[in-house]
Amino acid sequence: MSSGLASPQHKATKQLSSLSLSTVQCCDNVLQPSSHLSFAAASRLCGTHQTRWAFINNDPSGNSILASNIADDGTLTFGAAISAGGIGLHDKNTNANPNAIDGLFSQDAIKVVGGYLYTVNPGSNTIVMFKINPENPSDLTMIGQPVNSGGGGNARIIANLPLLTERFSCFKADPNKGLTAMHDAIRALPLNQTTPPSGPPGSASDIIFTPSHKLLASVKGLSKTQPGYIAEWAVDPASGQLSQDFVKNTISSPGMDPFGMTPIPGRDAILNADPAVGYAIWDLTTVPATSNVISVSGEMIICWTTYSASTQSFFLMDAGASVVTEVAVDESLQGSIVKQYQLATGSGPLDGAVGSVAGKDYLYVLAAGMASIDVFALPSKGGAEPVQTFNLNTAVNDMTPVSSKNLQGMAIYIVA
Repeated sequence: MSSGLASPQHKATKQLSSLSLSTVQCCDNVLQPSSHLSFAAASRLCGTHQTRWAFINNDPSGNSILASNIADDGTLTFGAAISAGGIGLHDKNTNANPNAIDGLFSQDAIKVVGGYLYTVNPGSNTIVMFKINPENPSDLTMIGQPVNSGGGGNARIIANLPLLTERFSCFKADPNKGLTAMHDAIRALPLNQTTPPSGPPGSASDIIFTPSHKLLASVKGLSKTQPGYIAEWAVDPASGQLSQDFVKNTISSPGMDPFGMTPIPGRDAILNADPAVGYAIWDLTTVPATSNVISVSGEMIICWTTYSASTQSFFLMDAGASVVTEVAVDESLQGSIVKQYQLATGSGPLDGAVGSVAGKDYLYVLAAGMASIDVFALPSKGGAEPVQTFNLNTAVNDMTPVSSKNLQGMAIYIVA
């Protein structure tokens, strides 16, 4: 299927084919690739103008970045479809319909760091870097060429995203040359994966850097006797090199499937979604790290997380129950539910991202089941207000394939 796109080395703002992203995150000059991701949350938010939101369609016929404009009232209008220079992939779902949503079993398939956007082409085993035009953030220019992720036959890239199948690689980002592999930067995980990857059980979920110079990768469990874990590498703050071996932080019972991760501001700790129970809060100051697992009544598939600085709340997306749960974490690292927000039945919320627009925080949730974006204003803790349901099929208008089963990732870019 022809995408009708401009050459991937150049700017392409129309007629893009499809999206399939994996995300990349930066730690100083280091980018982290990985294999399975879902939606990527925003990593840099500043100012109140020239705001854009982006995700990928992860389509096997052509992976595209879909970018939308964000108005000062938080609402979305479609901006452009940009080729990611590769193809998407839907992994083998061993638990459900092979066409189920969340084809990458992961969080953070696309990432914005400073003035650059990073994403993955899962079906091509490549990662890619784009320069964002601050005057028109929907205008993306590919820097260099898509590069091999180095993660083996099923690798994806990531920044704050899920990771690879069996291994992942670290990259440096050059504003002129793009991504280049770092020396001695391939690390392995004992996942025993297939090609294409299968899951969700036993697959990688997310990968993030922490302010305390650690790289974390979450891995889902296989059974109650083989629960999931978070792999932890030390990162040299000067060189960006990772420790050769990782610390295996096994989740406490009744936890089972560590999924999306979000750092807890001001603490060496993270909040981690777990579709088996709800979520867990990890204290990373100990070796191994310790987890406090918290059940959410009625939860079905809580996998994705994001954070609002203005409300100091975490938001957890449940694709099964179509519910967004707002959670507060206190000084003693104890979590509690602030409020739950029911979305339309079957909306299947995956990744979410929070952006500060005109001095106000807004939550953007990828409702993959209905190929739409749900927008919420966040005026106060426990006070999320629905603002818009943005229909992607109507907005894109056949410019590029939009399929519920493939949509992944989310990122926000805001320029003052």
